[in-house]
Amino acid sequence: MRDRTRRRVLAEAKSHLASPEELREAPKRVKELEQELRQLELSPEAKHGEEREHRYSRLLRLRSLREEFQMIRPLDVPRQPNSILLTVVMFVASFMLCATCIVVVFAGLQLAHQTPDPQATASGFWFDMEQQSYLQLQSTYLSPTLRVQYDQNQFLSTASYADSSFGKVTNAVQTKQAGDMNTTAIFTYVVTRSLNNRSISYTTTLGLTFHGGTWGVDDLGAALDPTKAGIPAPATPIPTDTISPNATPTDTPTGP
Repeated sequence: MRDRTRRRVLAEAKSHLASPEELREAPKRVKELEQELRQLELSPEAKHGEEREHRYSRLLRLRSLREEFQMIRPLDVPRQPNSILLTVVMFVASFMLCATCIVVVFAGLQLAHQTPDPQATASGFWFDMEQQSYLQLQSTYLSPTLRVQYDQNQFLSTASYADSSFGKVTNAVQTKQAGDMNTTAIFTYVVTRSLNNRSISYTTTLGLTFHGGTWGVDDLGAALDPTKAGIPAPATPIPTDTISPNATPTDTPTGP
């Protein structure tokens, strides 16, 4: 009853704005309300508390209502994941991620500090010699110094002359290597050239230098000139004087 009266009073107070006269009478009205509240008779439960039997029956009634409500609207509790399985999965994923990062960093460092292989440059040189790809060889495998010494036309002319005189390169077998393999490398080869079903073999060296992050052939040895390896140059035909059958003999003596 007391709560209902209080709510009614509050609702009336909020429903309209107080006039100046009501504001002047507000303290008096508050005192009247306090007097009314003191005159209200309290229930026995409010004075002495609820009896044990009544409290127990109320708890049973509330419990039955709660159970009935849970049966009608069951609580949707999300399934909790297995904590042990989740821990194992997270550990494996973290380990794989760390291992991948370490491998990538290590590979990057190796690649950054890796020096090109001079053997690959020498092998590419002889491959182009066998394929007679002289223009590509000159622009790809010669050092800057040799590219100045042999421009493409001069290199092509020199290589073509060696092929026509001694035969094209058909094989090059490495027999030795020297140098520190960091800035200089010298490889020794047995080179075979073939011309008109005839083959010649000779030994030559190929010198490489490391410049500007790449290897380049800096000394051709006898790769283009087999005569530097002791191979005799082909004989040059000597012109001879021949008597023409239509020549007319003269009476002029030719000797004493």
